This record gives sequence, structure tokens and C-alpha cells, in this order.
Amino acid sequence: ACWGRNNYGQCDAPDSVFTQVAAGSFHSIGLRQDGTIACWGSNTYGQGDAPDGVFTQVAGGLFYSIGLRQDGSIACWGLQSQGPCNAPNGVFTQVAGGVAHSIGLREDGTIACWGRNEYGQCDAPDGVFTQVAAGYFHSISIQEDGTIECWGNNGAGQCDAPDGVFKQVAGGVAHSIGLREDGTIACWGSN
Repeated sequence: ACWGRNNYGQCDAPDSVFTQVAAGSFHSIGLRQDGTIACWGSNTYGQGDAPDGVFTQVAGGLFYSIGLRQDGSIACWGLQSQGPCNAPNGVFTQVAGGVAHSIGLREDGTIACWGRNEYGQCDAPDGVFTQVAAGYFHSISIQEDGTIECWGNNGAGQCDAPDGVFKQVAGGVAHSIGLREDGTIACWGSN
């Protein structure tokens, strides 16, 4: 189900059975039950032209899309001008997209970032992590011990993560969200 602004058809979801969804700025991405990808909404930069193949995860950036293939490699399509689709080789378990930077969690728990980096949003810390997320110009991760590490633009406090143990994070334009281990939510940044 999709709702909200629909000026590019980004809320006109196709009929299918999906296991995961993601959103870019003006397009939506769905991972079908068979592992194929469907995109709808704006396709100005080819962000809706999903490649063939079987995938395990999808993510959306501003004008691009990312898919994690069954073999752990990354496929990316859409606006390429600032490098968010120049994914490194390797085996990954998760991907995330910001405005023009992307993040991948490698099989060994290390992080790779690529694309636009004017705020340091691609300067990933060392360590072992369990999850990654991307805001517009900042990046978020969960360390092995469940604590959060953020880097990149912190103009609104979106990188000032609270203490605690978390199991999921997400990023917005200038705010971040964390799901604590006890099921409660913490938000920080622009309000």
C-alpha cells in the first residue's frame, strides 16, 4: 500500500506479492516474492529500470536504486553523476542509499561507502557492524554491541545518537531514527 504525494505515480504500486519495499525521492521499489524487482514512479534518470536477476534486498536513493543480488553483489541503476552507483566489488549483506551516497555492509561486518562525500558521509568508521542506513548527507550504523555510530552532516544533530542498545536504524533528511532492543523508538535531529 502506498499513500501521500503521487505526482510521478510513486504511489501506484503494481499488483504483486512483495517481501520488501523501499523509496527514493519520487520513485518506489518493491522486491517481489520471487526475488525480482518492480519499480514505479519517476524514471527520469533510469531509476525505474531494474535489472534482471534474483535479489534479496532493495534500497532507494534520491534519483537511483540499489539491489542486493542473491550472490551478495550490488546492482545500482539511475543517476550516476556523483558516484552513488559505483559500488565496490565484494559480498554484501545489506545496502542503503542517501541523496548521492551509498552504503554497503560487507559479509565480514565492515562498511563500504561510495559516492558524494562533501560532509564526510562516506568516511565509514572501522569496526564490525550489524546494520547500516543512510540519511540525505549522513550515515548511520549499529555496532556489534548494539550502539549507534553516525558520521557525515550533523548540522541538525542528526548524528548525535543517544546511548542504548538498538536493533534497527533509519535516516531522513536531517533526522535519524533508532529502534531500541526493547521495542521503543528514539529520534534525534531536526524536529
